[in-house]
Amino acid sequence: MHHSKPMVLASIVMLSILWGSSFIAIKIVVEGVTPLVAFGMRFFMAGILLIATHYILHYINLKRSNTIDYHHITIKNKQMWRSWILSALFFIVGGQGLLALGAQYLSSGAAALVNSTIPIWVAIFVLMFFRKIPTKLGSAGIVTGFVGLIILVLPTIEGGGGSSWIGIIFLMISSISWAMGSIYSNPARDLSTGRAILLPTGMFMLIGGIILLAISIFTGTDEIYGVKALFSSTNNILISFLFLTIVCTAIGYSIFYWLLESTTPSLANTFAYIVPVIAVVLGWVILNESITTQTVIATGIISAGVAMMMINPSFKKIDKQGAKAKKG
Repeated sequence: MHHSKPMVLASIVMLSILWGSSFIAIKIVVEGVTPLVAFGMRFFMAGILLIATHYILHYINLKRSNTIDYHHITIKNKQMWRSWILSALFFIVGGQGLLALGAQYLSSGAAALVNSTIPIWVAIFVLMFFRKIPTKLGSAGIVTGFVGLIILVLPTIEGGGGSSWIGIIFLMISSISWAMGSIYSNPARDLSTGRAILLPTGMFMLIGGIILLAISIFTGTDEIYGVKALFSSTNNILISFLFLTIVCTAIGYSIFYWLLESTTPSLANTFAYIVPVIAVVLGWVILNESITTQTVIATGIISAGVAMMMINPSFKKIDKQGAKAKKG
């Protein structure tokens, strides 16, 4: 099911703004709370919120129509548990858990650069597993966007802002995990309906949050202190955590899953190119960070790359006969 390009574009822009702004909230939260505890509670609470919203809306719908919705899914739906668990492992544990750990060893610019490789990994895996390649314009968009990001974060890397191979490895595996999840685990697509997006999104977030909290316990993290610290009014931790949980996570992931159900994995993940640009602009507005000419140029190049992917985002199958002829 594919929706109109303006709707997809608006969703990508909205998602990019939400997840671009999340970097400021993440920085405030992780500085005061252990990363795995903070992210575990983030997804645990956001998952409960989405699941509760799903059932409240379903109850209201039943009251209004007085009819049974035979397409309604419940937590008892055994067929969906595989997708929920896969999504939790790929997106939350692998994607976000490793991001939280890796961000401790990297500057924000270096972390943004490594994380921006998600659309490239998606294209690589689609080529490897499905024998499909991006269109020429789509390929040009991927390369252009990545070049723009290198220009954007190069000063940070050259300045040696806390870069570490440990962080790079964590972030790279995180990006690979997210890309694999985008291709192989999408309960919304499995259901073939966008109407049921709240429950599957909430379930995989709840499961992922529980797994992250369990890992924090087995690795000896003081999760009790971490939970108390989350609800501390000092240093804006509580406000940042609530913004991160409700706005960036509950709403943001619902938009992302809708994009996965509505368009291609590569196009849905173009947020990875735009998020660092949003983060830089918000850093300038909120934290009074400077914006250089290099930043403006990089922003223009990244925007051009995303535009190319928007115009022609599809993949095409490799022509085996043509490939054999070239080999001969």
